[in-house]
Amino acid sequence: MSEELTIKRGTKIDEADAASIDKSKLGILLAKPPQDATEGQARYNGYTQCPWCGHVGWTVGLDTNYYVNVVCGSCGGLFRA
Repeated sequence: MSEELTIKRGTKIDEADAASIDKSKLGILLAKPPQDATEGQARYNGYTQCPWCGHVGWTVGLDTNYYVNVVCGSCGGLFRA
């Protein structure tokens, strides 16, 4: 049985917007999900794709109500997901 994987595609952030981002509130795109999951936080995590390099990974810090700024763990590019 195969599981269907939902991937949220990111959108690029231009340099002008990147300068105004609060780096302490970035979501992080990881290569794989962490081993220790926090109970009740599943809806704030998920798979995303970096629009800069195409890397697909687990992103921590997402919210279902609005876009979150994310930094790619592979290329370091900033994007919104």
